[in-house]
Amino acid sequence: MSRSDERPYMIRTYDRWFILLIVLVAGWYLFRPIFAYTAYYRGVSFERMIQTKTAEHYYRKAIAIYPAGPDGWIALGELYYMWAPAQPAYYERGVDLLRRGLAFNPENAKLAFDLGRMYFRAHDYGHAIPVLLQSARNDPRGMFAWDYAAWASLHLGRRVDAGLFWRRALRITPSNPAVLAALKHYGV
Repeated sequence: MSRSDERPYMIRTYDRWFILLIVLVAGWYLFRPIFAYTAYYRGVSFERMIQTKTAEHYYRKAIAIYPAGPDGWIALGELYYMWAPAQPAYYERGVDLLRRGLAFNPENAKLAFDLGRMYFRAHDYGHAIPVLLQSARNDPRGMFAWDYAAWASLHLGRRVDAGLFWRRALRITPSNPAVLAALKHYGV
């Protein structure tokens, strides 16, 4: 005659619970990029409905879930870029945010460009140029990084550098009227 196992169910089936725990933990680490993109895209949806504070919440959530994903950093940085003219404190927040995002994604040209653009808009031209050049290195077809670097150089009084940067932009888009006009106007 066999005795029935009188231990609690949780104890009798511990191996199942242990396997479930492993699957859940492994799934979290494997699918974090997808979860982060889902949070980011939810933020995009709210931003399009002009619910920008809710969008900010979801962009922050995307960053917290998977900091190595650039989407949340870029979207939140651009949100701060949009708010900065009305509330200048967002320049500092945006620079800090994009700098941290670029540390996680150093090869992302868009993050570097957005950081350079944020510096430029905050009139911090000295910091803008190296980041814009990093963006141009990361995306050799990114004409706007060269254009912004040229304008930043011009603001710093470096006309020769501005001319060099505009010529680099012309290699990418040879008939760009804005760049041609700037070269002609400033005689560089």
